[in-house]
Parts: sequence; C-alpha cells; structure tokens
Amino acid sequence: MFGFYFQREWAALFGSPIRLLAILSYAVITVWALADGLVWQSQMQRIQAETPADFFTNREDWTADLRRAEAGEDISPYAARPMRFTLLAMHTPGELAALAHRSESIQPHSALISGMRSDASLFQRYEVEGPSVLRLGRMDLAFVVIVILPLVLLLLTFDVLSQERAAGRFRIFLMQGGDAASLLWARILAVLSPVLAIPAICVLAAGALAGAPMGSTLVWLAALLAYGLFWAGVAALVAAAFSHPSTGAIAVLASWSVIVVLIPSAAQFLAQSLHPVPSRVSFLSEARDAEGQTRRNLTERAEIYMAEHPGQGDAPDEAVPGFFRSSYLANIDISARTAPMVQAFEDQQQAQRRFVSLVGYLSPAMLAQDLFFHASGTGPERAAAYRGQVRTHLALVHDVIGPATVNRSRITVAQAESIPDFRFRPPEPPSSRWLAMVWMLLIAALTGFAGLSIARTRS
Repeated sequence: MFGFYFQREWAALFGSPIRLLAILSYAVITVWALADGLVWQSQMQRIQAETPADFFTNREDWTADLRRAEAGEDISPYAARPMRFTLLAMHTPGELAALAHRSESIQPHSALISGMRSDASLFQRYEVEGPSVLRLGRMDLAFVVIVILPLVLLLLTFDVLSQERAAGRFRIFLMQGGDAASLLWARILAVLSPVLAIPAICVLAAGALAGAPMGSTLVWLAALLAYGLFWAGVAALVAAAFSHPSTGAIAVLASWSVIVVLIPSAAQFLAQSLHPVPSRVSFLSEARDAEGQTRRNLTERAEIYMAEHPGQGDAPDEAVPGFFRSSYLANIDISARTAPMVQAFEDQQQAQRRFVSLVGYLSPAMLAQDLFFHASGTGPERAAAYRGQVRTHLALVHDVIGPATVNRSRITVAQAESIPDFRFRPPEPPSSRWLAMVWMLLIAALTGFAGLSIARTRS
C-alpha cells in the first residue's frame, strides 16, 4: 500500500507545474549558494596567498643579518632589529567553509604580530569583503538548509489530508480501503527525498572539490539528515492535526516562524542583554590613555622595565632610533591596560555562546547551525580560538624581544630561533554535537509518531 502511494505522490510532485517549479527554484537557490561559497573560498585563498611580502619579515634574511651582527660584521643600525621582526598570523577557514561562510565576512582572518603591535591594533575591522557585501550578507548552503528547506517541505505537504477532507473525498478514500497514515508519509517522503538529495549532492561536490576529510563531510550529511527528519515529523504532525487547508497553512508558517526566526532572535537578544560585552569606545580610550602616559614618562618607564628584567640586555647601541623603545613600551602598556577588557569581551562572548547553545535545544534550527559551523570549519568559536592564539603569540614575541628593545640592542640568534611561526590550531569539536543530533532525531520520532497516531485515529 505504501509503495503505491509513494509512486503516485512522486509522479504528482514532478507532474504538477507548481510543485515542480518549487523544487526547481529550491535547487537553483541551493546550487547558487554552493557556487557563492566556492567563489568566496577561492577568493579568500587567493588573497591570503598573495599577501605582499613586505608585510612581514623574511626570517632567513633577517636571521642572516643577525648572524653577521653577532659575528662582529658592520651592518646597518636598522637591520635585524627586534622591532622590525614581523610575523603573519593567518586564519584559514576549514575545507568545507564554502558551505557555511555567511558570517565569516565579519571575522578577522589575518594579523601582524610584532613589537609594533598591541592588542588594540592586532585585528582590523575590514578584511576581504567590500562594505556592500558585509551589509547584505552572503547566501550559503547552511542558510538554505536551515531557512528554505523546511519552508519547501512544509508548504508541499501540509494539505495532503486536509485537501481530501475539504473536498469531501476523505470518507470515500477510507471506504475504498485507503490508509491515511500511508498516504501522509508517502507525500512527506516523496517531497523530502529531493529536498534532502539536492543539498546532499552539493555537500559531496564541495567536499570533493576542496579535498575535505570524509569525517567532516559525513558530519555535515548527518546533521542535514537529522534536521530534515525533524521537519518531516513537524510536517506529519501539522498535516494530520488540521482538517482544513487554511488552518494547516497558518500552522506551518507559525511553526516555521517560531523555530527558525523567533526563538533564535530572542535567544540572541537575551544573550546580549544578559552578557553584554565591553564598549569598544572604552577599549580604544584605555589604549590611547596608556600610550600617552608611556610616552610622557618614557625614561622612567624604561628604567622600570629594565629593573624588572635585569641582565637581559647587551650594551646599548645609541645609533638605534628611540622610537623603537618608545613604541614597544607603549604597546606592552596598552596590552596590559586593555587586557581586562579583552578578557571580559572574550568571557562575555563565550557566555553568550553557552547561553545560545543551551536555548538551542528549543530550536533545532540553532542546533543545526552549530553543527554546520563545526563541520565546515567556520563559526564564532573558531574565530574566538584564533583571536586567543594570536594574542598568546604576540605576548610571546613581546617577551623575547622586550629587554633588547628597551636596552637598544639586538636579540641573539638563539632567541630569534625560539620564536615559532604562527600556526592556527582549530578547536576540538564539542562532544555535545552528537547530543544535538540525537535530540533532533528524538523530536523527529516523537512528532512523526504523533502525526501517525492522529492520522490513524481520525481515519
């Protein structure tokens, strides 16, 4: 019986011009989102690969000059100075970033680490994107799956039983041996098949093109399946519970609005209200005040610093420009003064993410978004990890070059070699992602069973 209904609903899906247009429009939007993501990822990789060489230090040349200085050779007083040593700290998104890159435009992806930098000047507000793109946002596959997939599924299945009831054919259908539950699930699965298959093909294509690990691709597909089954359960419950097409239409739009729009928006609003981040204006004001005080009391500040680091500097070279010392002392003071605000910012953002993750169990749309972020190698948690690692690396560089800079001398070759290149270490995916998938599948089973029971009861 089910097989017969499924074949009939499958033929009706592609035989109806309206339904076919809906599926084709959904497919076009999905492919467009994938293409936009691949273009963005290619652009990001190209820009990072083409970073001008004069932005950062050539370590081999710089170390060669330092070796000559240690050997007693006469070199330029500006050569091999610790304040001119600059590292480039790149944040390359994950291999599947093209699938969930919509929020990446506002995250930092590069930073210059040197004694000339402080926490206040590490990250710039502008990156690869232009202002119009940042304002409008981008279309990615995660957005299509979270927002558009449930709409297509619900709008093509909500009237599978109510239409028969409204037309007065339902009793005849039952008298002829029809099975309402089989008809209900035949329509839902007939629609769900292409609705899930289209983004799944895009995920596999993106994984193959990017050479992504199979594990990440499988997590993406598992999250897609769990989210699709959740909405299939909702569709079954709505289609069975409402006997008139108009009330069913209102119900599907209301359920979509609450789960996809209202709960995520309310969670974000509450998170920002309960855990507000420090003002950036106050942050910049602290930075300017710290720099001004350091430069006004430069000699005293240098004496204090060298007293805190006794015996760590060679004989001073008066040919070294004084602004090296003043800039370094200003930057470490800026970092020290703003450190509490930076830590408060990161702590509050982490608290916001924890709150949103907890509320996310009320909205599978939020759970699915987190799963897509982790599988794609994007998202706010990865960006926070990058910021923290860059600041740690900056502090390491400051510690190594500090005494020699303030004493107007050079660091040793051994000290230079102790400074590693920056390598971003992605955070480990939380174990709660499996709980999120199980939770979505559990809700899908409960709503699907409820819809099945109602359909059989009303038969």
